[in-house]
Amino acid sequence: MIKMTIQKLLHDMQMSRYRLSKISGIPWATLADIYSGKTHLHRCGAGTLSKLSKTLGLSIEELLALETEPEKNTAAGQPNIKTYLETGLSESVQKAIKDYLQGEKAQVLYLDCLWNELYGAINADLWAGLITEEQASYLRAKYLGTEGKEDGSDD
Repeated sequence: MIKMTIQKLLHDMQMSRYRLSKISGIPWATLADIYSGKTHLHRCGAGTLSKLSKTLGLSIEELLALETEPEKNTAAGQPNIKTYLETGLSESVQKAIKDYLQGEKAQVLYLDCLWNELYGAINADLWAGLITEEQASYLRAKYLGTEGKEDGSDD
């Protein structure tokens, strides 16, 4: 029998740790420690467990049965695989990504418009606090090729 991990649960729920923090009211640092295995759920206070169980739709017993899997990290302590940054995205960003990728594949003449739509959707969610700066930068770099650029210009 395969044990359910907190990482798999969040992935299945399409929820990022950032979003879990926002919804549950649990500080990001606390969730990061739980997610990484630095802090085990059995060592968490009743308030944290209650907020987590409510937000994740699990009983306290089910929550305590979750395991953590160690992340494969870079030298800087960041996970090597960044796909977790694509979880919990708003419908507008998901639609903009889908439209942009389809436009790229079909080599449409209005690809610049789709590029701008995606760039704008990412920024709108960033400004609304729905995604982090790290997520926004990751999405821009992955889909728009704007690593470190503040705008879409080619200078």
